[in-house]
Amino acid sequence: MAATLTIREVNQHTSAVFQRVQNGEELVITKSGRPLARVIPFRPVDSWERLVAAAKIIPAKTQEELVPHLTEPLGIDIDALLEEERADRRFW
Repeated sequence: MAATLTIREVNQHTSAVFQRVQNGEELVITKSGRPLARVIPFRPVDSWERLVAAAKIIPAKTQEELVPHLTEPLGIDIDALLEEERADRRFW
């Protein structure tokens, strides 16, 4: 559970508070007895390479794996749809 500090304590001991956070502690800051904020240590997001190496993500090998529903023909004339949409926007 996170330690609780008042906003006054934070104002009076800012460096010490942030040292605690830097050391890995999570803190809840209160104002008038109510939680105001939670301060947590910064943890950088894992890089793409580390996530792949750890098998937390598996990159797609082909476009079809990435978005299979977009590679199948839909039988729709996209150019005609765009022209119709553009024509609706013309006011001249």
